[in-house]
Amino acid sequence: MTRHGPAPDAFAGVMATGILAVAANSCAARPLALVLFGIAAAAFVGLLGWVVVGAGGGVRRMRQESLAPDVVLRAFTFVAAATVLATAVQGLFGGPSWAVDLLGGAGFAAWLVLLPLAVRDVRARRPRELRDQVHGAWLLVSVATAGLATVVADLSVRLHAAVLLAAAAALWLLAILLYLLLVALVGWRLTSTPFVPAEVTPDSWVLMGALAISALTGDHVQQALAALRITTGAEVAHGLTVVGQVAALAWIVPLLVAQVWTAGKLPGFLTYDRTWWAAVFPLGMLSAASSATARSWPLAALTTVALVLFWDAFAIWVAVATGLLHRGARLLRRPA
Repeated sequence: MTRHGPAPDAFAGVMATGILAVAANSCAARPLALVLFGIAAAAFVGLLGWVVVGAGGGVRRMRQESLAPDVVLRAFTFVAAATVLATAVQGLFGGPSWAVDLLGGAGFAAWLVLLPLAVRDVRARRPRELRDQVHGAWLLVSVATAGLATVVADLSVRLHAAVLLAAAAALWLLAILLYLLLVALVGWRLTSTPFVPAEVTPDSWVLMGALAISALTGDHVQQALAALRITTGAEVAHGLTVVGQVAALAWIVPLLVAQVWTAGKLPGFLTYDRTWWAAVFPLGMLSAASSATARSWPLAALTTVALVLFWDAFAIWVAVATGLLHRGARLLRRPA
């Protein structure tokens, strides 16, 4: 997907913009939320068309690239983007249900294809090889799985189906397990090899974002439990949500210190790169999760935290979007 179509993680920008729309709506900035949603939806459709066109001319190449864990795991941005847009449609418009189902179905279909490929590619490599290759973007498999859990939890309420809620809970627990496994791999790398500035990349923020979406999923699961009048597991769901929220907040300081340290060590670190979208998404997700957790905890101070995080994420989004437009303008001016 690199020569004839978009990069595997091309939908990261849709993820970032879509979750900012959700966060803006939670922070009572509906007009801005609608603008961001429009941008995210248009980008999703455009990128999807590009993927289809690119796939037509490079099936063999795509099969070869699917053998690399880094390619497959970054491709989970499509799943996450689809589920984030589904959540945004539900929050902004209360439906329509067909749009939510279409986006959720597309995300689920892609997840069913990508997850076995990811498992195959990971199992084909030695643990030390995985340790040396792992980075923040690999956690997108956890993010995508939690996003699916959120959509399924909302669907269980609409259809009043307890079996769907059980499926949502299973997906949520799977997302947490995937996060723990990959973070253990990251921890192994950090403790066994010298720590250098190149280790800190913009997608390192997904370490926090994956926990934030887990907290948001937990809020949706709790709402579904209440709507279906199911008490079994409610305390566990609440506890996991709070742990996810607290752990995500705890990541902010070390990640920020690491990014500042790296910026001082690597010239040009702060110039535009598409991986910076991976830094926007976690902050936007933590804002949305904080708004949701503030209602279920309850803890009013989280509402302020959500507002601060949203405007920080939006400022970075503006900077990254400006960089993207500038890069695009330079490419257009370049001689053929």
